[in-house]
Amino acid sequence: MRKSLGELLAETPGLIVDLIKAEVDHLKAEAAAKAKGYGIGAGLLAGAGFFAVFLFGWLLVAAFEGLNEAFAPWLSALLVSAFLLLLVGILAAVGLASINRSKGGFETVDSLKDDVNMVKGLGHAGDGTSPLDDLPARTTTTTTTDGGAR
Repeated sequence: MRKSLGELLAETPGLIVDLIKAEVDHLKAEAAAKAKGYGIGAGLLAGAGFFAVFLFGWLLVAAFEGLNEAFAPWLSALLVSAFLLLLVGILAAVGLASINRSKGGFETVDSLKDDVNMVKGLGHAGDGTSPLDDLPARTTTTTTTDGGAR
């Protein structure tokens, strides 16, 4: 059953409020996910910095032992330094990758721009595409004159 123009106009404010609430909820979820990615990346980089301090200490000990003696004590210190260097490299790479995954704009902001353009009657998104392109395609069936469906 088709709704009258009055019914459609009466529903419009409620639909706009629902749309705004849904967009705000989506923005909150998107911001929380990005903040989590930045937090994990920052934590891993802090861990890399923590071990880098120990690496510097071990490299100093290795250099000292290497200059004083050319035997086993400096070699063991150098091996420990190599292990810590590997650990710092892995933590830094994983931390930077986590931060890079969290970069980028918010999809919700683009969606809100599309909504504003539609309300203004511009009928197009800020990027020049139609906001209706984002909607799922509706399938319709039509009946032919012989009674069959297409």
